[in-house]
Amino acid sequence: MTEIKTFQVGIMSTNCYLITDKDTKEMAIVDPGAYSSVITDTINASAGNLKMILLTHGHYDHIGGVSDFLRDFPNAKVYIGEKDKICLTNDEYNLSIKMFQRRFQHFSADILCDGEILRLGNTEIKFMETPGHTAGSGCYIFDDKIMSGDTLFCESCGRTDFPGSSSIDIIKSLRILSQLEQDYTVYPGHDCSTTLSHEKKYNPYMRTNYEDIY
Repeated sequence: MTEIKTFQVGIMSTNCYLITDKDTKEMAIVDPGAYSSVITDTINASAGNLKMILLTHGHYDHIGGVSDFLRDFPNAKVYIGEKDKICLTNDEYNLSIKMFQRRFQHFSADILCDGEILRLGNTEIKFMETPGHTAGSGCYIFDDKIMSGDTLFCESCGRTDFPGSSSIDIIKSLRILSQLEQDYTVYPGHDCSTTLSHEKKYNPYMRTNYEDIY
């Protein structure tokens, strides 16, 4: 089983999550959009072992702190969806120029394909491709939790007016998520957490068929 701690980082108030496998104390950071010494101090204070940095997609407000955390934890491995690899070296695609008028320090990452399983201690974390907000957006699913990035928000979904975005694809991705039978707590990239059952009932984007729109 896992423990989740939430930190809001950067000027976009991105939700950055710290996952801890309770049995082994292995840890993963999800979407460090900006560096926070509080997160580093939390890891060190708990004698945790940061194994992974998991990226739901490649926009600057979700990856901007990766290089700084790698300086603190050089053995941590970084993961991102295959089609968002371009964001790690292209500042037009990661929006750092558009949103912040500055570039960021590039880094390398291991590429994930749909359905790939990562192990964090005794916890299996499944990567599910959910393109739409970006071409390589994905969710991380484990225990009864979904890290949804900017694919699924509470009663909403991510924007689709950026390079590589697709309104059709995000509706398709939300449909796939709606077909998951188990209920999950959903931890989005911004704003409050929710549940999959709530979103199936109240989220207008999740209840929409893309054929009805397009």
